Amino acid sequence: MEGAISNLTNARIAVVTGANKGIGLEVCRQLAVRGVTVVLTARDETRGAAAVEKLKELGLSDVVFHQLDVTDPSSISRLADFLRSRFGKLDILVNNAAIGGVELVGDPSFLQQVSSAG
Repeated sequence: MEGAISNLTNARIAVVTGANKGIGLEVCRQLAVRGVTVVLTARDETRGAAAVEKLKELGLSDVVFHQLDVTDPSSISRLADFLRSRFGKLDILVNNAAIGGVELVGDPSFLQQVSSAG
């Protein structure tokens, strides 16, 4: 039992956001190949779970899925709680999630300054 605890303590833990396809999925694969325990995150649970299965089919067993919407503070809190309780730490964060732009509402002079600051 002591060896198992030691292995978890020494393992590097990574979170990759927006990881169910494309660059994010490849980052997960590359980290897992190098012995990093990977938490693959995505907004869509079905797609995220399918991505984890693809990696497991390649023999990469240290990959788990956790649903995450990076624009939702409660979703971020749930991920933080999961990481704290399951691993007790986070070594690597790859923020690959794409989010839409934000709408600037407010003082028109501020908007003018921002757009002309170039």
